[in-house]
Amino acid sequence: MKLVLISDTHNRHKHLTSKGMGDKLPEGDILIHSGDLTGVGDKVEVLNVLKWFKEVASRYTYGVVFIAGNHDRCFDPKFNQENKTKKPKWLEEEINNLPSNIDYLENSDVTINGLKIWGSPVTPWFHGDSWAFNEHRGPDIWNVWDKIPNDADVIVTHGPVAYKLDYIPSQNVYVGCEELRNAVTRVNPIMHVSGHIHEGYGYEYGIGGIHYFNASTCDERYEPNNKPIEVEINLETKELTSNFII
Repeated sequence: MKLVLISDTHNRHKHLTSKGMGDKLPEGDILIHSGDLTGVGDKVEVLNVLKWFKEVASRYTYGVVFIAGNHDRCFDPKFNQENKTKKPKWLEEEINNLPSNIDYLENSDVTINGLKIWGSPVTPWFHGDSWAFNEHRGPDIWNVWDKIPNDADVIVTHGPVAYKLDYIPSQNVYVGCEELRNAVTRVNPIMHVSGHIHEGYGYEYGIGGIHYFNASTCDERYEPNNKPIEVEINLETKELTSNFII
């Protein structure tokens, strides 16, 4: 099964499919987007991305799987001025009426052709009053990660685990989540996919044979210069083949 990984498109998603830009979005079996679809998560931005997902889903045998990120604020009920316990009604309707080949994950999972994918938009606290799905490090965020099912094959979170594709050179700091690292190690999936830290784009191999990918499409200047990552999974052995392209 071929997975195509993207993240942090920040309204620049059409650059991936623009003929003038060379149409950089490969075909495959599943397209996975690990959050930050938009700039600030307003209605116009979100509807634009969802429309694009519907257009590109036909490129993939099984369609699209996506999560939100900290920039996608309308997905987080705390930004809904009418009712802070629910998403806006228009967004709930959009999510509920997505085509069957497009799955939105929010601390939830979907199984596609035997491959179990679990996804979450949550990231460690960083100006959390301004951004979506921020949880304080420690018990608060662990309560989210503790719900990751033990049989997840692919874990998709917006932010990276600690010390894997989470380094910001300009600040000389690693900003990934320790609690997430512990949870991913516990589950021992085939792979973990993230974004969030644009500077961390790329691949690393981890203890237990876990493959880590940061699929940020935009670089640190918010320019869509990073290519989609292509990954092949052997569904019989539940292992990555050597055929992945960054």
